Amino acid sequence: MSRRFLRATQYLLIGTLFVSLGGHLALLQTIAWGNMLVEFSSTDSIAEAVDKTFDGDHPCHLCKVVKKSKKEEDKKPLHKVEMRWEVALPAQVKVPLPRSTDLAFRVTEYFGTYAQIHLAVPMQPPRAA
Repeated sequence: MSRRFLRATQYLLIGTLFVSLGGHLALLQTIAWGNMLVEFSSTDSIAEAVDKTFDGDHPCHLCKVVKKSKKEEDKKPLHKVEMRWEVALPAQVKVPLPRSTDLAFRVTEYFGTYAQIHLAVPMQPPRAA
């Protein structure tokens, strides 16, 4: 990329962020206050001009435009994203029972005591205890 293109995209990004955060309205309000201060100080003292400028009772045309724009911005519905926690449970699955078959188990019956059982493989004593 060329250096000029990169610089232009950076300025475009900064400008977009400035406008999206309402910086243009803050800039217009600052200009309006400056103009009002100059206008009021031409007829009154500096202290009175500052009081008239910032008291809100003597707005200029530009102040009214900024106030109207802020109200319109507040009225705009924001795209609200609602996050819902939904748990996807699997559908209930019914497994059929297996067909009944006759199974033959060989079970040895032993009615003696535990001490009388002899293991088929002799166990060796442990090497370390």
